[in-house]
Amino acid sequence: MGGTTARQEAQAVYFCSPTKGLMEKGQVFADIEQAVSSMPRGYEIVVGADSQIRNRQTSFVIAISVIRIGSGGTFFYYRFQEQHVSSLQQRVYMEAFHAVCLAAELREYLKDRMLPVPICLHFDIGPNGPTNKYVKLLLQLAKANDFEAHVKPNSFGASSVADRFTK
Repeated sequence: MGGTTARQEAQAVYFCSPTKGLMEKGQVFADIEQAVSSMPRGYEIVVGADSQIRNRQTSFVIAISVIRIGSGGTFFYYRFQEQHVSSLQQRVYMEAFHAVCLAAELREYLKDRMLPVPICLHFDIGPNGPTNKYVKLLLQLAKANDFEAHVKPNSFGASSVADRFTK
């Protein structure tokens, strides 16, 4: 996955699907391709990330939600551990970096297959609370990478889907 560490590159990247179980990243991308190929303009893809400090580790989750507009959807998530990251700013930036990298990789995959599905980023930050000072910078990061982005309370991909699996 773009933006992964050398340690992660050495390991296979497995996503979890609530309906299909463990899947390699290539299988996830192919599954998304198959779902959206019949009606690419009827879908939206959301990539969100969240993290949680546990003991001496920081648990990160990156989630891809595939939404058929007006008809539900599905999601895939990838969980990994990093050394303890105590700085909130560093954790928020790492979440955003991983989400942007995965979204860019997926966008290229779909573009190569001529599937113009919009991909939106969801950041687990918002105008209220300690993360408010990062909103402007992360929205600029998304824009610089040609992504639309949302923050709380409109960032369910991070604050609901990814958050659910960091615990």
